[in-house]
Parts: sequence; C-alpha cells; structure tokens
Amino acid sequence: AVSLLDKLVVSEQNDFDIDALKEKCMVAMNDDFNSPILIAELFEAVRIINTVYDGKAKISAESLEKLKTLINDFVFDILGLKDEDAGSNDLNGVLEMVIDLRTEAKANKDYATSDKIRIGLQELGIQLKDSKEGTTWNKA
Repeated sequence: AVSLLDKLVVSEQNDFDIDALKEKCMVAMNDDFNSPILIAELFEAVRIINTVYDGKAKISAESLEKLKTLINDFVFDILGLKDEDAGSNDLNGVLEMVIDLRTEAKANKDYATSDKIRIGLQELGIQLKDSKEGTTWNKA
C-alpha cells in the first residue's frame, strides 16, 4: 500500500481525518509503546490508501501529505520497517512479528486490536489460520 501513496489522485474533497488517525497512533505510542494497537491503527492508514486508490473515497492534497508523513514517521522511523521491495525472508519476519503482536493482544483479551490486525492483513491479501499449535498465514 505504501507504494501506492505517490499514485493517489488528490481532490478538493477529503473523506478522512488524518489528524485523528495520527492522534490514535500517538496514544498507542504513549501507552508504553503499545505496538499491537499502533500496528492496528496503521492498518487504517492502509485501508485509506487502498480506498482512495480504488476510487471509493477522496483525499485532499493536505491530507495526503499528512498521511505520507504519518507513514514515514510511524512505519519507517518508529517501527523501523524499510520502504523497499522486501524479500520473502523480510516479509516472513514482519508477518511473524505482526502475528505475535496479534497473539499478545488476544492473550490480553484485547479482541478489538486482534480483530483489527486480522482484518488489516485480510485487506492486504494475507489470510490467518488459528490452530492449537499457533497461527499460520498464507497469501489469499
């Protein structure tokens, strides 16, 4: 989704409150670096990108710049993920980290965060399968 940021068409209209999304990310960070919630909120950014790219919503130039800054600050600077074509080992590592965060959220009975992570991954074409042995994933 990050690679789509520069392909988004801006509009005079704006359907998103990027400032509110940034505030939710900051709250997660200030909550003892609550990375499961932060990642769940970042899936909202992915949803925004995909929705605008698919032409189902509009984003203003100002909001798009705020969204780019939010992605850069939280995904690349804070979480340390890289903006590059990741090899399969990198993808596996990131997905395992996200799955671990989801498992932690479930263990803490934070089902809203757990579900938000699952739904975000589904929107990216990643299916999760829970079993007694743990969670596995595959591309849908």
